[in-house]
Amino acid sequence: MDAENVADAICKLCKRLGIECVWRQPGTERKNAKRRQSRAIKVRLSSVEETSGVSATHMLIDTLRTNLQTSFDYEPQTNVFSLPFIRHLSETESRYLDYYINYVSSTLSLLPQETNYLLSLYIPLAVHNKAIMSGLIGWSGLFLAGTKSEETPMKYIQNAVDLCDKTLKSKELTIPDKLELVCVFFILCAAEICVGDVKNWYDIFGRLHKFILDECNGNLKTLLGLLGDTEGAKWLLSNFLYHDVLSSSSHEEGTLFPIDQYCEALDIIPGTTQLMDSGTVCDPLQGCVRPMYVLLGQIINTKHKLDKMQEKLDAIEDRDSYKQKKFEFLTALEMDFEELETRIKNTNPHTPSLLLLKDDKELEDHLTLFETYKLSLRIYLRYMIRKTPPALPEIQLMLQELTLCMDVIMDTNVQSGLCFALMVAGISCVDPVDREQMEARLRSFCSRFPVKNFELVLILIRKAWELNKDGAHCVNWFDISESMGWYLSLA
Repeated sequence: MDAENVADAICKLCKRLGIECVWRQPGTERKNAKRRQSRAIKVRLSSVEETSGVSATHMLIDTLRTNLQTSFDYEPQTNVFSLPFIRHLSETESRYLDYYINYVSSTLSLLPQETNYLLSLYIPLAVHNKAIMSGLIGWSGLFLAGTKSEETPMKYIQNAVDLCDKTLKSKELTIPDKLELVCVFFILCAAEICVGDVKNWYDIFGRLHKFILDECNGNLKTLLGLLGDTEGAKWLLSNFLYHDVLSSSSHEEGTLFPIDQYCEALDIIPGTTQLMDSGTVCDPLQGCVRPMYVLLGQIINTKHKLDKMQEKLDAIEDRDSYKQKKFEFLTALEMDFEELETRIKNTNPHTPSLLLLKDDKELEDHLTLFETYKLSLRIYLRYMIRKTPPALPEIQLMLQELTLCMDVIMDTNVQSGLCFALMVAGISCVDPVDREQMEARLRSFCSRFPVKNFELVLILIRKAWELNKDGAHCVNWFDISESMGWYLSLA
């Protein structure tokens, strides 16, 4: 894409988001801008660096910081490689752990490494928790191999599972025990998802769900207290939300916890016309897009509610009663659609995540990712609520905008967040040229990006095209996933 088209895309984003445009012509950006990169040895969280306000980006960030009502400081973490336990790792273990710190964590994170909970939470805990250490080593080994056929990483994964099972049998679990167990579950889930697993990850996620239910009786606010009510505990809850709304099972049956509970625990205000994410915890897997994931959960649960209403409607035999109930059903459907559409349009990015970005290009990439999700959700809303077929012009018009945004951020630091958007864009393609370009786009992406569930997305998209050759029907990706016996994660 040439510079003029990119500039036009960015300017449109700024207009949509209601902010001053910060696009700068090539050659005028700050010299030697520091791109996000791993800090390797020292795993630290630092407060946001003060800016001088010279550039347009810094003026925007200063404005955001002024309007932010919450404190946003982090405590630095220990230099973990100075600790004796780390020095006693074998050569293989050290190599895998180094690969996790230097590559895995930065590849998956949308945010700078110094604010990445994949490092700042997991690594200090791994120093004294063998299950977490084994899980990280196994995850790193699987990520490096790209397959579960490698014996060594699987040995560490199994060791983490065994240690986790042993801890669960303890009669009394302390707050640190519970926090560390949740971490192990998430590490094991992530390890499976990264190699394209479509079953084991969901079994582990189901065990985590049961553990949470047993501990807090289904009250997520209570769970935070049981995990120590720390920023790390809040990130774990945010991570559960992320995996919940991106699970094919949740799209079929509704989320595992009500979205209102997630919002209450994470300081998110689910307003009628706009969702306000005021939480100070910045999720490395969601970044500024987290409000869109919350809205995705609302779309999922609204669809589930309407499906139940449709089932009751279909069971009515009396014609007069049927007509009245059908009117009520269609009225509720349209009201739900309009309310969700309004929220999607009016919701802004998660401000604290934007405050962490230190150069113009990163800000542009994150705003583009946010716009990508906004467009994806508007298309997906039409599929889930109105059952709109992709061939209709309104879908095709939004698809053109969506693919433009995706192409802007391919091969950038935010590309790991594109899985759901690629699925929506893929099943929306109807024209043979669009389908050919989408397949080429995904093939190229999969050849460069190591997370294997993107390859599964391409398989499902192809299947959707087979089932919907002319785009005249609404075909759900999660129905295809279920028909193949998959529990797919779009994380």
